[in-house]
Amino acid sequence: MSGDAHRAVDAVWKMESARIVAGLVRMVGDVGVAEELAQDALLAALEQWPRGGVPDNPGAWLMAVAKRRAIDHLRRGKRLDLRHEELAHDLATRQDTAEADVDAALDDEVRDDVLRLMFVSCHPALPAESRVALTLRLLGGLRTEEIARAFLVSESTVAQRVVRAKRTLAALRIPFEVPEGPDRAARLSSVLEVVYLVFNEGYAASAGDDWMRQDLCQEALRLGRLLAALAPGEAEAHGLVALMELQASRSAARTGPSGEPVALHEQNRGRWDRLLIDRGIAALLRARRCEAPIGPYVLQAAIAVCHAQARTAEETDWRQIAALYAALARVLPTPVVQLNRAVALAMAHGPEAGLALADTLVGESALKGYHRLPSVRGDLLARLGRHEEARREFERAAALTLNMPERTILTRRAAACADIAARRTPGTVGSGTTAGASGRAGQGAGVTLAEAAIAFLARDDLDAATVRSYRQTMNRLRRDLGDDIPLSDVTSARVAEVFADAWGNAAPATWNRHRGAVRSFSTWSAAQGTPVGGPECGPDGGSDGGPLDGPDRRPAGEADSGQSGDLTGGVPRDLAAELGRRPEPRGRTRPIDRPHVEALWERPDIAPRERALWSLLYESGAGAGPALSLNVEDLDLAGMRGKVATGSGWIHWRSGTAELIPALVAGRRRGPLFLSDRRPGPGRPPAPTDLCPETGRRRLSYERAEYLFKRATGYTLNQLRTR
Repeated sequence: MSGDAHRAVDAVWKMESARIVAGLVRMVGDVGVAEELAQDALLAALEQWPRGGVPDNPGAWLMAVAKRRAIDHLRRGKRLDLRHEELAHDLATRQDTAEADVDAALDDEVRDDVLRLMFVSCHPALPAESRVALTLRLLGGLRTEEIARAFLVSESTVAQRVVRAKRTLAALRIPFEVPEGPDRAARLSSVLEVVYLVFNEGYAASAGDDWMRQDLCQEALRLGRLLAALAPGEAEAHGLVALMELQASRSAARTGPSGEPVALHEQNRGRWDRLLIDRGIAALLRARRCEAPIGPYVLQAAIAVCHAQARTAEETDWRQIAALYAALARVLPTPVVQLNRAVALAMAHGPEAGLALADTLVGESALKGYHRLPSVRGDLLARLGRHEEARREFERAAALTLNMPERTILTRRAAACADIAARRTPGTVGSGTTAGASGRAGQGAGVTLAEAAIAFLARDDLDAATVRSYRQTMNRLRRDLGDDIPLSDVTSARVAEVFADAWGNAAPATWNRHRGAVRSFSTWSAAQGTPVGGPECGPDGGSDGGPLDGPDRRPAGEADSGQSGDLTGGVPRDLAAELGRRPEPRGRTRPIDRPHVEALWERPDIAPRERALWSLLYESGAGAGPALSLNVEDLDLAGMRGKVATGSGWIHWRSGTAELIPALVAGRRRGPLFLSDRRPGPGRPPAPTDLCPETGRRRLSYERAEYLFKRATGYTLNQLRTR
């Protein structure tokens, strides 16, 4: 019972602390005193609930105790007026205050109190880091050690920030009110800034070993939604919620199997959370209905919608995004906005346009020490073929960032640029990405990878779907090897390195699809008379990688006819020679149609365990075996992921599963996540790792899970996989 009571205290405090503190500030007029009184009520709960049980309405219980402590405080201070006397008498004479306190916690006055508390804790007179710490403490209900762990600072630093903030507010006698007129707009921007600072720290961590911190993203979303509900007429509040919802929708696709960052254009958009996208678009529509001037958060949300509505990276409307960034730069003329605009310009009008704008930001003092400026310049320089300059920029960016996954990526890109720069020969064409690439595809050693790739994709004999598929492969090769690398220097070994990094853990069908694109590109290059690198030819002129096979096989004898693409006179070299074809399951079944899946979630006869398992399989695309191997102790509920017990990877899920798993865990700390209905018999004891030490039940077997799903739907669990 003690453990349940402590968990109940934590949960109630998380939900009710903002209301309690806000109501106390209205009574005593001091943020610091109000928080101390609320903490006293929390201590009382920790002392009494384990012995007497959790009350029927724990939030109201905390509110009542906190108010009594506030009355005692006012009495001791000899500042008790008639109103306070009446309140004290009322509290002392009533036997059961739960219902009245619940009503008080939900009335308009208390809702206004929470809004007032947001404006006080985010007052512009406080430094940004103090505003963040105080907001998370008062409105988020986070403890000092939780805030310190989230921002990778010491607990004493966070405590000092909170104490200094309270002293500043007390010294300035900040009124406990929502400001009006021009004052309100200025203060609102401060509130929005704090919420977005918290979200950004979770979305792209500034330091540490993780690329994202889902707990901070979720807390910022909660605060943003709360603010939008408390101030429904504020367009920018809805705009910020829309922006955060849309950005959070990409969370599952932003990291790879090992936690490494995945660029936006390389993300699997099938893993984007459609529910969060729909909520973000709805929030943006609410912002537009407020009939207020368009602000920076509304414009940024509109940019995020452009990304969300593009089915593939290639379909992104970069011209529209560049136009929106131009409008954003007029509303919010900051160097960071201009840097983001430079990226959009590069995507819409070419890297030269983006680099021209990025170069103007080099002297900006606000960007001194900001690693994203050299990172962006490095990327644009690499796309222009200026690899030695790009190497220096990537190395500088790596030295500036404190986030380890990001530093690894930047260091790797610097090494790739150094390798290309070292192997460049005099007379190599620059970027070669302009018009006319097709006409130059057969001009010999001066042809670059970018020129050849553009000409390859411009063929008339390719349908639109094939072009989209091939473009994904060629874009990855161009990004990792460099646009201006001579095609003669592109070897099968280097292509194999790119594949191992990009698709090493991909499904066999994905691997084979990209492999087929490379083989088709090799065959086409040979037909154009373009030199292609690859394994060294043996004495008989044959390739160590063996002949081409499959649909791209060349007619027998063509390599000896004098038409070979290899300028040495040998057979055409296969860039996919070191990429073995991966076996795919025979008789692959089609996934269940989306309407059937949505109908499945509406069925009332589905047990919570099956609903959670099926939702996880559908949202994550994971196999049933890895999903059933999950253990409670390996779950990262805030990050919406779980470590697979049978391997080193992670299974990521979305918001639907995130709502179901806490109830499934039900206070358990160890053992299998998915448990069977019955305890094992004495004659067939399971392995210790398959037994829950708290319930005595064993891990749900694949056979049983498959049977239950077939009985309910007629399908197999494998058909729930979305990819």
